[in-house]
Amino acid sequence: MALFDWLKRGKAKSAPGRAPGMIVLLDALPEIDPAQAARELAAIEPLRVAPRVQFEGKHGSADFDSHSIAITAVDAPAPAAVMDKTVKVSNWTGEGRQALESHAAHLVLTHGGGAAPILEKYIALYKLAAVLGGDQLRGVLMEDAWTCAPPALVREFASAEMLKAFRESTPPILFTGFVKFHTDDGTWFATKGQHMFEAPDLVMFGPDEQPSEVLELFMNIFLYVTGKKARIAAGHTLQIAEEAYLKFSELAADNPWREWLQGAEETLELKRINKEEINKK
Repeated sequence: MALFDWLKRGKAKSAPGRAPGMIVLLDALPEIDPAQAARELAAIEPLRVAPRVQFEGKHGSADFDSHSIAITAVDAPAPAAVMDKTVKVSNWTGEGRQALESHAAHLVLTHGGGAAPILEKYIALYKLAAVLGGDQLRGVLMEDAWTCAPPALVREFASAEMLKAFRESTPPILFTGFVKFHTDDGTWFATKGQHMFEAPDLVMFGPDEQPSEVLELFMNIFLYVTGKKARIAAGHTLQIAEEAYLKFSELAADNPWREWLQGAEETLELKRINKEEINKK
């Protein structure tokens, strides 16, 4: 199914002000050398403002460009409830999943907000995670987005070449979550964390849907909303192929899975409709 591929050229943008967070999974708490960490941050890509890293005991901060990130070290695994919403529901398998599950300590990174676009805030968190994690890195979690990334991906992301590519064509899956909820009636698909980009989260009931096609659909809608500053709302309709039509609606108040499907802010449900229902209330 060709899902309006031209949308993939869009760049995800957002209004400033929101403050994301990240959990960095580790083998053990590292011995953080502030001066070395600052040098490694500066070496990833040119910065407008030189990094300044402070760390004492189990608390510290990192400031570079317009970013101010608080650092808290915890000598224990990430909370089970957070693991359930990130690693447990992820599609990672093999070495990647094993790395995420085998950590013994973690750092909590909290962005202080400010005027930078949300994409740049997430990039700043990824770069800091790669630097502070070093050889002990076991991956990262983003609880608000119900998503995670194993260490190889974090290190790959924190390179100048990849950062340039991501800024030109943002892959939403790195910053937002795609979760499948299996029920007796079939599978629900849901995004998580799109509110950070001022886009609604999306859900769809798909007993006959292919997960890869639903993911592609969700990502293209996300890029359309963020790249074109478009507004989608309940009642809007969408054509995705010659004879494939969809309609946005509010998530029903009596949906038995609402507690799990509802995003942090606005959430819209996508349903398949007939051609005759296009543009009808």
